[in-house]
Amino acid sequence: MRIKFNIFQKMLALLLLLLSPVMALYYYSTSKSIDVVQEELIKASLNRMELFVAQLEGSIEKFDLVSAPMLVDTNVLDYLYDLDMSDYSRMKTRLLIQEKLSLASASGNWRNDVTVYFPQRGDSISSSPSYEYEPEEFESRFSLGWSYREDLEIGSGFTRTYVTTGYKPARPDDLDVAVRINLYKWSFENLLDTYKSGHSDNPFFYKEGQAIIASRSADGPVREGIVARLGDRVDGRSSGYSIHSFDGRPYLITYYYSNLLDWHLIDSVPLDQIIGPIKQQRVLFGASSVILLIFGIAAASALYWNVHRPIFQLVRAVQRIKRGDYAYRLPKKSNNEFAFLMQNFNEMATQIQDLIENVLQSRILARDATLKQLQAQIHPHFLYNCLGFIINMTKMGKDRAVIDMAHHLADYYRYTTRMDNQGVTLSEEFAFVRLHLEILRLRHDNLTYRVELPDELSELRIPRLLVQPVVENALAHGLENADYPGRVEIRAYVRDSRVHLLVEDNGKGMNAEEIGRLLLELRIPSGEYAGCGLWNVTQRLQGHFGADAAIEFGASRLGGLAVRLSWRPKSQGEGEKP
Repeated sequence: MRIKFNIFQKMLALLLLLLSPVMALYYYSTSKSIDVVQEELIKASLNRMELFVAQLEGSIEKFDLVSAPMLVDTNVLDYLYDLDMSDYSRMKTRLLIQEKLSLASASGNWRNDVTVYFPQRGDSISSSPSYEYEPEEFESRFSLGWSYREDLEIGSGFTRTYVTTGYKPARPDDLDVAVRINLYKWSFENLLDTYKSGHSDNPFFYKEGQAIIASRSADGPVREGIVARLGDRVDGRSSGYSIHSFDGRPYLITYYYSNLLDWHLIDSVPLDQIIGPIKQQRVLFGASSVILLIFGIAAASALYWNVHRPIFQLVRAVQRIKRGDYAYRLPKKSNNEFAFLMQNFNEMATQIQDLIENVLQSRILARDATLKQLQAQIHPHFLYNCLGFIINMTKMGKDRAVIDMAHHLADYYRYTTRMDNQGVTLSEEFAFVRLHLEILRLRHDNLTYRVELPDELSELRIPRLLVQPVVENALAHGLENADYPGRVEIRAYVRDSRVHLLVEDNGKGMNAEEIGRLLLELRIPSGEYAGCGLWNVTQRLQGHFGADAAIEFGASRLGGLAVRLSWRPKSQGEGEKP
């Protein structure tokens, strides 16, 4: 199928063809620039973190050079093994050891303390004068590698214990001598502040299950979000990077693993600080292109409003009338050559609407006449049977039966001959059915019946004489030649949002083949069949409630035939005409 474009669409397409390659090339070049800058930023950040961690580990390893020799220091060994040393000599040796520990502790910018333990003697010498030896404390904090603790002497930090054996004994208090170094969190925070001041945004040390060590000016919510986003990446021993957004800002997150501490150094930098200017230039170029496109659209709009739009309105009006919206009219706002054409179109639509309304009214009147004609067919069919009964009773001399039949017949035809209002309530129809059954009981004295109508259905409106032909059919075809008392039950109920009206008898019933033939007869259109009885009921039921209404046949629990009428009740506002 060939696609046709109007002038307005062609002009817009030309503008888009001119702008699209330029914008695509510019956006491609800026995207490549952003990728290159981002890659270089990642490399620089990881290299910077690697250098920082190497310097950090080098500074910490210097304490190994200070602490390990203390295990074999002559003063330490004299204090440990010279049991005959005098109290003065012991005090002097202790002061010498403490002096060496103080020098070792002050050898750097680290806040720390160094302690020599003599577990078997239950004694210790520390660079911190306030420290006192406790066996439980020594054993609980014993670690041959660097481990983080929250309960060190003057705060939280890393601690490590040096022993001559090189491994942790079964009972640490069996050791002759041990040296412990505590590096406090304050020193790491100072290093992070220095690291941040030059280039970083939010550096911190992290290990799962431990408190985060961060710079003093770190952003807490962003830091927690970074840890949550990285997840398993910082639970292992890997280093790398990731890009995530927090509060609408993209961040470059880099992380580097320290083998010595078994912790990760994590840093984050807002990407918009670096690549933001490139993106701003791209936005400005895009805005300029949009402005140019807008001017082009404005130029083409003049042609659109004066030529294309009136034609489009005419085409749309024709389509709406084609779909059946005959009330649609074109707006009378045009001041150009199309005004005359639109005025004539509206006049034509008015004439079409009037013509269709007249035809529709004629169809409605014809439908009502058909329904009344179908109802009128019921009258002679029943009248023939009643007149036959009167004739028979007169021949038999049963005057009382003739009088009762005449009175009932008068009430019956007073109900059926009201043609001004074809709709009645279900309670009125059931009262008429009781009258009908009383008439039939005069003809069949062994007939019994039961009528059930719930209160909530009593005011439901249905076509007049909808139930009587079904009851008549049950007696005429089901119980006519029965040699036992006849029984008819009529009841109404609601199920699955549908109204059901069930008529049952204990007659001879019908087999599946007979029911099939009857259903075929009921489907014959009204113009091709002049039937009565159940066909008449089907036509009137569907004529009033629509094609969704149905009549069904089946076995009755009384032993005969069950006839069920069902329909979906009309919603409020769809009521019948009086």
